[in-house]
Amino acid sequence: MFEQYLITPRDAYAGYMLGKTMFVDVREMNEAAEEMPALKNIVHIPFSELESRVSELPADKPVVLFSWVGSRSHTAARILSQKGFEVFEVDGGVQAWKEEGLPLERH
Repeated sequence: MFEQYLITPRDAYAGYMLGKTMFVDVREMNEAAEEMPALKNIVHIPFSELESRVSELPADKPVVLFSWVGSRSHTAARILSQKGFEVFEVDGGVQAWKEEGLPLERH
């Protein structure tokens, strides 16, 4: 059974600062090209490629997922959870991250 783990953008950023999580942006290429959270270890795996690239994710670390507002990351979380990953979703996605004033990069 899938359990949804939502975390706030600020809690996600705190986890990043502690180095305890891997961040994955699941937006498609054209969306992620605009703005992305300014995190050194963020990985961009478009949702459409997630299942074929799951081997790139660590099994020993929680994975924190981003999408624009959270709907795609929810579906991605379900997929990864079923594969045994510990998964968290940033509540409100990149949009909420931006509204919180957390660091962003423009591409």
